[in-house]
Amino acid sequence: MISHGQFERQVGSARRILVVAPHPDDETLGCGGLIAAAVARGSRVHTLFVTDGGASHPASPAWPRPRLAMVREREAEEALRLLGAGEQPRTFLRLPDAAMPATGSEEWTSARDRIADLIREFDPDLVVLPWRRDPHSDHRDSHTLVCEGLRAAGCAAPCLEYAIWLEKFGAPEDFPRDGEVEVVSLSIATQRSKKIEALMAHSTQLGAIEAEAPGGFVLDQETQARLTGPVESYFRPCM
Repeated sequence: MISHGQFERQVGSARRILVVAPHPDDETLGCGGLIAAAVARGSRVHTLFVTDGGASHPASPAWPRPRLAMVREREAEEALRLLGAGEQPRTFLRLPDAAMPATGSEEWTSARDRIADLIREFDPDLVVLPWRRDPHSDHRDSHTLVCEGLRAAGCAAPCLEYAIWLEKFGAPEDFPRDGEVEVVSLSIATQRSKKIEALMAHSTQLGAIEAEAPGGFVLDQETQARLTGPVESYFRPCM
């Protein structure tokens, strides 16, 4: 098993980190502390936002999908700024939230190729992905899409995986299997306040538009508290 200190040193040695966020806000919830710590020590962090986030409030005429997607992108930009990554590179693929293209389709292949090009250019030495079996389909599909992009680019960078919804909604088969991963942790005590502030930038997901868009997604307090503690947990695939 890798120790806590060894893991922190491994993360600390990475100089070019690719962070994959299925939706705007996953970058903060899943690895906001890692982003803040990496930037503070001088590493480059490229954040890849896979979907447009436009499906969180589907029933509101006041917040049609194009408007919501545009605002969520702005929220992501502000969250990165608050994490200290305002000048760091980012890519918005803008795939449809909750309706990602089917594996092997023309749209999927185009997205994979864009990701492969990004990886070749950025040349990451660490990739941070959503957990492969996180209950949300966009998280699973983002993991598959980026892994295929890594293969197409011939990139063998080590990966970490973060889970957002596993603890809340995961079925037994969604959890790691024996020998599949190591559970590792990163202390983010000194970055925690930045992470909490960055999460507040995602106000559309925290109830700020509930009056105009009732019945939409609102990130519950329990999940906020669970994902903004002083430690971030990751799955490190076993080799």
